[in-house]
Amino acid sequence: MSSTERTPIARSGNSFSDQVERALRQQILRGRHEPGARLNEVEIATELGVSRGPVREAMQRLARDGLVELQAHRGAFVRRLGPGEVRDLFEVRVALERTVAGLAAERATPEQRRQLAELRGTTTAIGDPAPPDVRFQGPRDVHALLATAAGNAALASHVVLVNQELQLLRAQSGQIPDRAEHAIHEHDDLIDAVLAGDAPRAAAAMELHLGQALEHALRSMEPAD
Repeated sequence: MSSTERTPIARSGNSFSDQVERALRQQILRGRHEPGARLNEVEIATELGVSRGPVREAMQRLARDGLVELQAHRGAFVRRLGPGEVRDLFEVRVALERTVAGLAAERATPEQRRQLAELRGTTTAIGDPAPPDVRFQGPRDVHALLATAAGNAALASHVVLVNQELQLLRAQSGQIPDRAEHAIHEHDDLIDAVLAGDAPRAAAAMELHLGQALEHALRSMEPAD
């Protein structure tokens, strides 16, 4: 970031630590700080117009959520995911989102079903983008809506956390062009199962979709020829 660029946080409302955490989380998830980049406490404190204390506390919270790595005598760095970590995170994601899909098939409200139906044929979603600290794959999408439709706030919060960690991969890896088209068909099968109220089929469709997403993620991490 430019040494002269400043975007001070508000002087009222939540604590400085809360506001710094929110600002840094958004910057990391938007790719402003690339995976592996060092987070300079002094520069961040200057930009946000706070002392280094709230910055240090915010980094500790982000480390707890898997977005930052704290290294003794070196400082804080944006986490860079390795293939093994990506596999581990996807295993957690599959376990969580299979349950989400099944519950959504059983519990989605008429309005949520209408919104899901509108998402057929697209990987993007309805309305305005969700706040960057809760979005899964950019704009509010099928996965975010299903997490809400599952009607379990505790489950949804864990889904948010694992997807935030995986969002780091978007900033460090390339893209495989044909993935989006395949994802559309996978989402449509998933949505159809939820709209039909078929929980086992919805869970299976989610597992298949995430299995394909994992393969894509691992290919995107391979060095270019």
